[in-house]
Amino acid sequence: MSYFVAGLTNVDPEVTAPVYKSYHYVQYNYYFPTSATASVIFPPTADDYRYVIIQQRFGSANAICLIEVRVYLTG
Repeated sequence: MSYFVAGLTNVDPEVTAPVYKSYHYVQYNYYFPTSATASVIFPPTADDYRYVIIQQRFGSANAICLIEVRVYLTG
């Protein structure tokens, strides 16, 4: 798994499918091996978001397989 985006949105993805990079996102630009841990950090914002989206570009040769996703609020 590599080169994915993590996004934040208030649009329910079960109602409206997310369009790649059409939401507030950060890009993970590295490769990490199976069983590794990766993290992304969003720049500070005053906005509140309800949903987290993790997506790779459509047609990517790599699949996303996640065991656990943790979201932390700092500040």
